[in-house]
Amino acid sequence: MSRKKLLSAVTLGIVALLILFAWGPWGSFRYRGDGQFFNRGFFSNPRYVARFSDISLNKVTENYFHFRGLPNEEVTLVLYVKDRSVWTWEERKPLVHLKTTIEASLITDQGKEACHASGKPDSGNRDGIWVLMSGGKSGYWHWQCNHIRVYPNVAYTLTVRVTGADATGEKVVVSPRLEGGGLDLP
Repeated sequence: MSRKKLLSAVTLGIVALLILFAWGPWGSFRYRGDGQFFNRGFFSNPRYVARFSDISLNKVTENYFHFRGLPNEEVTLVLYVKDRSVWTWEERKPLVHLKTTIEASLITDQGKEACHASGKPDSGNRDGIWVLMSGGKSGYWHWQCNHIRVYPNVAYTLTVRVTGADATGEKVVVSPRLEGGGLDLP
């Protein structure tokens, strides 16, 4: 092989590796801590998902999740309702009228608060409300923990507190997730 062909092959290989690195999946080997991290691929939305242990909304609890290594992205905290879909008002009603207060905070290892949300499940996007999403996967989100910027070299603690739980009400279990990134097509 001539020197020119060898140089071209090496250059092409380096360019291919750079493209693969730039477009390739955010390695789960970078993520450390509680929960599981998934990269669903470049064309997915959300692309990145960090899923944590289930939490019952029917008992008072305080849950801590420690982690680092998320990609440099904007993420949203969603508390997905387990084993339920919400398509109709009848399916929605027991989930929006829970007598439970949920408080969530995301704190950096430097003590900086990335987000803090508190409120009760309900309909409507206003302060003090965890909004119930409808459709295939139902979950609660809060405007104060929506589009949070996270960084790869920062350690975080996600705290989810359930207070004032209605132990006699509808049994609801949620799976907290931080999700973001991916293509947002029109």
